[in-house]
Amino acid sequence: MRLTALFLAILSSTLALALPTDLIRPQEWTPAANSTVICDKASDKIISFYVGPQKEPVLQAACKAMMPACAFPETEELCPTVLDWKLDGPKNSTQSVNVEDAETNNKLSGWEAKFSVTPASTYGGAGALVMWSKADCHGYFNQLVSNTAPNGCLTQKGSGTGSLWVGAASSLTGTEFKIEIVRRT
Repeated sequence: MRLTALFLAILSSTLALALPTDLIRPQEWTPAANSTVICDKASDKIISFYVGPQKEPVLQAACKAMMPACAFPETEELCPTVLDWKLDGPKNSTQSVNVEDAETNNKLSGWEAKFSVTPASTYGGAGALVMWSKADCHGYFNQLVSNTAPNGCLTQKGSGTGSLWVGAASSLTGTEFKIEIVRRT
């Protein structure tokens, strides 16, 4: 009996170490209440995730580029088990996406999507510590490209661009998550 219990304990701890953390489902992420979205209605371009780079890999790459390396550890990196990371200033990342004309849906070459996060303290807000998680990064950008107005910038043609300001009850309150289409450099 003791041998079986010991074997099960070793097996379960080995499996826990071997399983990637992405397979362990975190609690469902929800945006902060009273978050505000303003879409760029003047833009003549949209992002299409139907052809070309898909939404999830693009959002993952954007967040990975802006967050500390240990938020997205490589297989052999030794990192602390941290869920929230300090957002110590503005961050941005430019990603390859399929950009189309908003009217004709014709593919436009030479354009990319710029993802940026600007903490409220950058705009002269209180100097409070601003923390964010992978779920926050993915969640707010996903909200912009996946939800229709007033909660996002998705249209019948594709994903528009714009900004989301995080609402109350979060260290991210007032932080801007922004997606814009820029010329490829």
